[in-house]
Amino acid sequence: MSDQPTPRRRPSRDAMARLLRPQRIALVGASDKNLFSRRAFAQHSRLIGARPITLVNPRTSVVHGEFTVPSCRDIEGGIDCAFLLTPQAATVDALRDAAAGGARAAAVLSQGWADEGGLGRAAQAELVTAATELGVTLLGPNHLGFANLWDRIAMCALGLDMPIEPGPFALITQSGAVGSSLVGYAARNDARFSFVVTTGNESMVTVTDVLDYIVEDNNTRAIGIFAETIRDPELFRIAARRAADRGKAIVMLKVGASELAAETAKAHTGALVGDDRVIDAVLRQEGVIRVRSVEDLINTGMLCAHTGPLRAPGVAVMSVSGGACDLIADQGSEAGLPLPAISADTAAALTEVLPPSAHPQNPLDVTGAAATRPEVWRGAFEALAREPEVGLIGAVTSLPTDGEPQRVDTFRAVAEAIEATGVPGAILPQIDQPQSEAVRQTKSDTGIDLVMPGVERFVRAAAGLSRWSAWLHERTTTATAAPALDVTLIGSGPVSEAAARGLLAGAGIDFVPAHLAATREDALAAAADFGGTVVLKMSSPEVAHKTEIGGVELNLTGAEAVGAAYDRLTARAEAAGVALDGVLVSPMRTGGVELLVGVTRDDDWGQVLAIALGGAMVELLDDSALRVLPVSRSDVATAITELRGHQLLTGFRRSKPADLDRVVDTVMRVTAVAESLGDGVEAVEINPLLVDGDRIEALDALITRV
Repeated sequence: MSDQPTPRRRPSRDAMARLLRPQRIALVGASDKNLFSRRAFAQHSRLIGARPITLVNPRTSVVHGEFTVPSCRDIEGGIDCAFLLTPQAATVDALRDAAAGGARAAAVLSQGWADEGGLGRAAQAELVTAATELGVTLLGPNHLGFANLWDRIAMCALGLDMPIEPGPFALITQSGAVGSSLVGYAARNDARFSFVVTTGNESMVTVTDVLDYIVEDNNTRAIGIFAETIRDPELFRIAARRAADRGKAIVMLKVGASELAAETAKAHTGALVGDDRVIDAVLRQEGVIRVRSVEDLINTGMLCAHTGPLRAPGVAVMSVSGGACDLIADQGSEAGLPLPAISADTAAALTEVLPPSAHPQNPLDVTGAAATRPEVWRGAFEALAREPEVGLIGAVTSLPTDGEPQRVDTFRAVAEAIEATGVPGAILPQIDQPQSEAVRQTKSDTGIDLVMPGVERFVRAAAGLSRWSAWLHERTTTATAAPALDVTLIGSGPVSEAAARGLLAGAGIDFVPAHLAATREDALAAAADFGGTVVLKMSSPEVAHKTEIGGVELNLTGAEAVGAAYDRLTARAEAAGVALDGVLVSPMRTGGVELLVGVTRDDDWGQVLAIALGGAMVELLDDSALRVLPVSRSDVATAITELRGHQLLTGFRRSKPADLDRVVDTVMRVTAVAESLGDGVEAVEINPLLVDGDRIEALDALITRV
């Protein structure tokens, strides 16, 4: 995929409508010899009530058994969108002809553009220039087209097993080849799409543009995305928030994770912020469900599209197999699937419908008796649905086959319970199975909407749906933001620790007391004033990581030790060619928990907050949580709970519980300083921030300019 030209001009909503909802379509360069032409024509022809298309070929009068026209100019009434199958060298001319025929949108399939290096990039730039001059919105090149199934359009060369009956799930993918695999898997599992859009090189239209448009589609209840790159981060976040406003889940498989992209030796924060970590934080922050496989992309999207937000995040499961119940409990624990315990009232209600050998719990073994007694399924479902913490119920059972009517009875009983309770449910077999015609017919006959492939797929999909539903419920549209500050850095060039401390302390952040000593005698006097054990540190704008040149002396007690440490520090600075603005003298702190709180800059997403456990060992422990600014207090509070070592702040093993409100206050002030300084700084960091009960003190500070 090529880099997006800058500055990028976002397609308007009208332009996207002309592309994805055309009334009149032309297949330009249609040819019986072209695989993509044959497939696109066959794909569109599969649709019942498909929009009429015109085939354009100046050399052949009949293609795919249909008469052609030599030019788009010859199409009576004109066209809205052209599907260009022409070779690269002929595509600009074909685009001009399509525009002369009325087209204001075009999908370009051919390869050999920016995907193939320098000459291809130049050719793609020429194509975009021509399209811009003509007022045409381009999808592609180097992709496989799109389908709008509710409007009966399938101008795509995706696999011919793509489901053609319209449904509530939209799929957007940068990769056409992956798109073909996705729609094939969807077909085997009876998924139904509203849109399927491939974007390829994204010369004009990106995944984010399609997302932003489809969010408003009334037929779409969930959106799945396969992407290597998010080319318009700002619009992506806007579209994600609009999807949340409308209760529509976004499920994303983001691939191409890189090594840590920000190897900034100037700040520890930079080592915590890599491309994939930032994207993971953004997706979590905006409520996007991130999945790790193409199968989970389809299954999670399909489940979310059928259920919408759950009334409660808890999931209940019932099965004729005790082994399946154990499997779900184990896999659910790994996936984060909430399986709430049932109440005494629910247990009593279950006792009334289950055989005496059954044990009421969640997951629930309804025993083999349910195989021949469908009323057990319905009664158990209705009892579980009365639990206020349960928002979704899964039923594990064998799928219908010819000659086994009792399985149809099971489907009907579950469908009746769903209708009676209003709680969504899904049926799934124990082991992954594609859906047969017998299953599809049973669904149609009984009213069951959703059959999942198997236990493992259901568990991961339900866990994603549950997390999103909980996030949506807790989401606030008026979250408390960081306090607005107006701070400035004096002068230019690097910033010393003393200057960074002064600026951050002025923003209300508590620091361990410190004195900047200019002489040995000054340092001795400061140490005597503090009393007890002290720390001495170099302060210089030329030194970001003081420990790397021996710039910190710890555990110093008495004048002799302090004086000798001062001498060592000044000698090391001189040997390293470092000019000091003084030596900081502070009381020595011990105990508590050390955190890093820092903001650094990401090229795509802007300022990124990192909260990490470890202080001096932050990179070794690698226990961090990220958020993209701006953040609310609730964002920060949630990020702290994501740390693996979070329990150290909550009184773990009789340690002092931290005043987490004050920790959040401090983090918010750091973000406020970073936002106020804006593009002028690369990083603002406190490391470590000592958290010891209600004492929250910054021990060191770092600010680096861009």
